[in-house]
Amino acid sequence: TSGPTWKGLAGSTVTLSDGRKVVADTAYLTKAIVDPKAEGPLGYPKVMPSFAHLSPGDVAAIVAYIEGLPKD
Repeated sequence: TSGPTWKGLAGSTVTLSDGRKVVADTAYLTKAIVDPKAEGPLGYPKVMPSFAHLSPGDVAAIVAYIEGLPKD
Protein backbone atom coordinates (compact mmCIF):
# COMPACT_ATOMS: atom_id res chain seq x y z
CA THR A 1 0.00 0.00 0.00
CA SER A 2 1.39 3.38 -0.95
CA GLY A 3 -0.85 5.38 1.39
CA PRO A 4 -3.36 5.18 4.22
CA THR A 5 -7.05 4.71 3.60
CA TRP A 6 -9.33 7.74 3.58
CA LYS A 7 -11.97 5.81 5.54
CA GLY A 8 -11.99 7.16 9.08
CA LEU A 9 -9.13 9.56 8.34
CA ALA A 10 -10.97 12.83 9.02
CA GLY A 11 -10.72 13.78 12.67
CA SER A 12 -8.27 10.99 13.48
CA THR A 13 -4.78 11.46 14.86
CA VAL A 14 -2.04 10.97 12.27
CA THR A 15 1.57 10.24 13.15
CA LEU A 16 3.80 12.03 10.65
CA SER A 17 7.08 10.73 9.25
CA ASP A 18 8.98 13.02 11.65
CA GLY A 19 7.13 11.53 14.66
CA ARG A 20 4.81 14.47 15.33
CA LYS A 21 1.12 13.74 15.81
CA VAL A 22 -1.54 15.91 14.20
CA VAL A 23 -5.30 15.77 13.84
CA ALA A 24 -6.50 15.16 10.29
CA ASP A 25 -8.69 18.25 10.26
CA THR A 26 -9.74 20.34 7.26
CA ALA A 27 -6.44 22.25 7.21
CA TYR A 28 -4.32 19.08 7.36
CA LEU A 29 -6.35 17.33 4.65
CA THR A 30 -6.15 20.40 2.41
CA LYS A 31 -2.38 20.62 2.82
CA ALA A 32 -2.02 16.87 2.23
CA ILE A 33 -3.77 17.24 -1.13
CA VAL A 34 -2.00 20.42 -2.27
CA ASP A 35 1.48 19.65 -0.85
CA PRO A 36 1.52 15.93 0.06
CA LYS A 37 5.28 15.70 0.55
CA ALA A 38 5.26 18.38 3.29
CA GLU A 39 3.93 16.20 6.11
CA GLY A 40 3.62 12.57 5.07
CA PRO A 41 2.21 9.90 7.38
CA LEU A 42 4.64 7.58 9.13
CA GLY A 43 5.25 4.30 7.36
CA TYR A 44 4.30 5.40 3.86
CA PRO A 45 6.54 6.61 1.03
CA LYS A 46 6.04 10.18 -0.12
CA VAL A 47 4.82 9.30 -3.61
CA MET A 48 1.51 11.16 -3.91
CA PRO A 49 1.73 13.89 -6.54
CA SER A 50 0.73 17.45 -5.73
CA PHE A 51 -2.74 18.52 -6.71
CA ALA A 52 -1.94 22.22 -6.36
CA HIS A 53 -3.31 22.73 -9.86
CA LEU A 54 -6.84 22.08 -8.60
CA SER A 55 -9.01 25.03 -7.76
CA PRO A 56 -9.62 25.78 -4.08
CA GLY A 57 -13.24 24.72 -4.64
CA ASP A 58 -12.20 21.36 -6.05
CA VAL A 59 -9.82 20.75 -3.13
CA ALA A 60 -12.57 21.72 -0.69
CA ALA A 61 -14.93 19.24 -2.40
CA ILE A 62 -12.40 16.42 -2.03
CA VAL A 63 -11.84 17.31 1.63
CA ALA A 64 -15.62 17.38 2.22
CA TYR A 65 -15.87 13.94 0.63
CA ILE A 66 -13.12 12.56 2.89
CA GLU A 67 -14.75 14.18 5.93
CA GLY A 68 -18.07 12.52 5.00
CA LEU A 69 -16.71 8.99 4.85
CA PRO A 70 -17.77 6.62 7.63
CA LYS A 71 -15.45 6.25 10.61
CA ASP A 72 -15.52 2.43 10.54
